[in-house]
Amino acid sequence: MRRLEVFLLKDWQYKLLSLLMGTTLWFFVNLGERVPMSVERNIEVYNKEQGYEYKLERKRARIRLKVMERFVPEEMLEGVGVGVNVKGMKEGEYILKVEAKNLPRFLVTVERIEPEYVRVKIIKAPEGGT
Repeated sequence: MRRLEVFLLKDWQYKLLSLLMGTTLWFFVNLGERVPMSVERNIEVYNKEQGYEYKLERKRARIRLKVMERFVPEEMLEGVGVGVNVKGMKEGEYILKVEAKNLPRFLVTVERIEPEYVRVKIIKAPEGGT
């Protein structure tokens, strides 16, 4: 029993370090390679205010992603979207950055969004409808 205790506890720092390094290496090898993928989505307008209409210069954006091939099924990428945030903006014309939303963390990274910026025109909605 004493031999086992000495074996386990002697130089425990090095044993713990080697265990962590081995586990990290195993994860890098087994998680697989990130492969490029491209999806196209409609650009949404987030945080709309009532009484305003929002007109976008472009309606669609292409997102280039790097995806961990083994862990990301196609269905998971269907939830990925793009949009612009108009919170607190009043009438006028703005150039806003297009942002990706609903990305699975650590499994998917954004390589590029085209267009990166989009022109948004905010106008008061007509009263009484149309």
